[in-house]
Amino acid sequence: MEQPPNPRSADRVDFVDVLRGFALFGVFGANLLIFSGFFYMTDDARAMLPTARVDHIVDLIRLVFIENKFMGLFSFLFGVSFWLFLDRARMRGADGISLFYRRLAWLFVIGAVHAWLFWLWDILRIYAVGGLLLPLFLRVSNKVLLSLALFCAVLAPALIGGLRSLLMEPAASREALNALALATFSSGGYGEVLHVNWVYDLNITFSVSRIPYQVAVFGRLLLGLYAARRLLHVELEQHRKLFRGLLIGGAIIGVAFNLIIALGSLDSSVAHDFVLPFSRRLIAQSGYLALTLAYASALALLFQRLRWRRYLMMFVPVGRMALTCYLFQTLLGLWLFYGFMPGPDLMGTIGPTWLVLVWVIGYLAQMWLTSVWLRHFRFGPAEWLWRSLTYWKRQSLRTHVAAAN
Repeated sequence: MEQPPNPRSADRVDFVDVLRGFALFGVFGANLLIFSGFFYMTDDARAMLPTARVDHIVDLIRLVFIENKFMGLFSFLFGVSFWLFLDRARMRGADGISLFYRRLAWLFVIGAVHAWLFWLWDILRIYAVGGLLLPLFLRVSNKVLLSLALFCAVLAPALIGGLRSLLMEPAASREALNALALATFSSGGYGEVLHVNWVYDLNITFSVSRIPYQVAVFGRLLLGLYAARRLLHVELEQHRKLFRGLLIGGAIIGVAFNLIIALGSLDSSVAHDFVLPFSRRLIAQSGYLALTLAYASALALLFQRLRWRRYLMMFVPVGRMALTCYLFQTLLGLWLFYGFMPGPDLMGTIGPTWLVLVWVIGYLAQMWLTSVWLRHFRFGPAEWLWRSLTYWKRQSLRTHVAAAN
């Protein structure tokens, strides 16, 4: 029989759920730029929007503080979840590794359905493929694991970017594909949307330019595994000095480096050159990771204060239903912006200024819905399905059934 978790263990799980819920807040905001069609629009089309002047400022803020930081935190937490999953499996006397691989297989299936039938920018498949390698690092020392994580998260993407530019011509522009996506997603039928989804997905999945991003994601998975091994076996208070250092250093480096990238200070489009593309990616990935760690450290420090913990716990329901919320955000985005859905059909009509309102209201709705759902059920619907498939056994869903068992 599984032992009930002690309060300290529950606190650590709650903190991970807070981080995950907070990460989904940023992920939703970043993805809205793609859902809305703003990502696919040309600079001239963006300038025609009624809020264009304010959009430029809002988008600069997004590039500095949001883009790639929250998805990085979400990736980091996948590595943390791997360690927690194995720990729970050990407590039950189960074979955690084989269960984890089965869990990844079903995650890939869910991600493939999500990408190929709904929205092509799915991240779940990358997690499923990258996660296959995580068990290989279980016996690696913490020092080596941290070095490998930082190498994959920062240095390797920069090296790949520099070598790619040195050995290959610059990648062809996706302007034509973006124009096709914008036109189809705004007014096309479902069959046409599927076709463009598949074409675009194949284009980015097998593009050499995508490799640095995929390697950087894997680096964050490793960093999450390192953090879980290094930090979760003791109280957060014991690492207060570390969190403060990461918060201050990460904020300074992160803001400075992200401003450099957001303002376009480094042009990496020069053919057969190593230094500029390498430097740009090194600064970009360093800035992304620095702010990700600063955000996580800030929450870790606030979570230790009871007054703040009360507010942070509002993120827990979203964090516990992360997969459901991630998929729900896609359905909400399709309903709001895509032409084939019976919704407002806002594709290509609003910029970042109005999207901030959609972002905040949409996320608050998710916080309310998840809190109501978890009063009656143990898992979100997607989590329940994923868990049932992993264990190949229908899981009890209602809370009173679980209590009775």
